[in-house]
Amino acid sequence: MNKRNLTKIAGGLWCIIGCVLLIRGLGLYQLAEADQHSTKVAITISGIAAGLIGLIKGKFVLSKTAKRNKIRIHNLNDPVGLKDLFSKPFYFLIPMMIGLGIMLRTFNEFLGGYIVVAAIYCGVGMALIVSSRVYWLADLQKAQSEKP
Repeated sequence: MNKRNLTKIAGGLWCIIGCVLLIRGLGLYQLAEADQHSTKVAITISGIAAGLIGLIKGKFVLSKTAKRNKIRIHNLNDPVGLKDLFSKPFYFLIPMMIGLGIMLRTFNEFLGGYIVVAAIYCGVGMALIVSSRVYWLADLQKAQSEKP
């Protein structure tokens, strides 16, 4: 596999995981309304805040992480494999993030209910989607410069 394909896979994975988190977050908003009787106004405000925070976090925080990973992939020696998708410490972080998500859902009432957990899920999902563009940015700029 070449570095360009590995970079595209990394970006696609960030985008897919972001979409999954957004969908899970929307489901948690439904639970907040059905089980915890959250109002539609509260859910709307929470969703808007989560989206805005996610956009900002994606643009200014996670984009830096994505850029570092893209540079790391670029500096790898050929051939590269799927194991090179992320740095080794990141593979330890993934189970911890999954565990944190399970804890947030399990203990949601101590945090303010599903509405808060849904906002966290949606915010992180939005941030991942926004920052995934870093993986394709050079390819897009190159394609635009080649247009007649």
